[in-house]
Amino acid sequence: MQLIKEKRLRDHPNSFGPEQDICDITLWLNQKFSMSKARVLVDRLYTQRSREIVGLSVTGIASQSVSMTPIAFEAFLALGYSIQKASGDSFRCPACFGRHSRHDAIKAFARIEGALRAQRSR
Repeated sequence: MQLIKEKRLRDHPNSFGPEQDICDITLWLNQKFSMSKARVLVDRLYTQRSREIVGLSVTGIASQSVSMTPIAFEAFLALGYSIQKASGDSFRCPACFGRHSRHDAIKAFARIEGALRAQRSR
């Protein structure tokens, strides 16, 4: 995954990739639900290179009345991802543990909220 990230950043500087999106959505969930210690788990096929994922789940501590997986799914859709029902060998993308600066968390929150607002206004 690190090699893919390095190549993407070399070929497309200043672009967001899946690893940044996973971190931003994790930070956003942890800000939105202050009791959570969310970890976003994303599965992709080895052949996928675009904004497609085959699985998504969120683990962690949250209010028992709130399932964060549909909320994370909506955030991924707002960032331009699609969930593909496909078969084949898949891998789990590295998860973000949310250990970022407060500044990173604020930027992530603003980015995801902006994407959701834009999606809802379409």
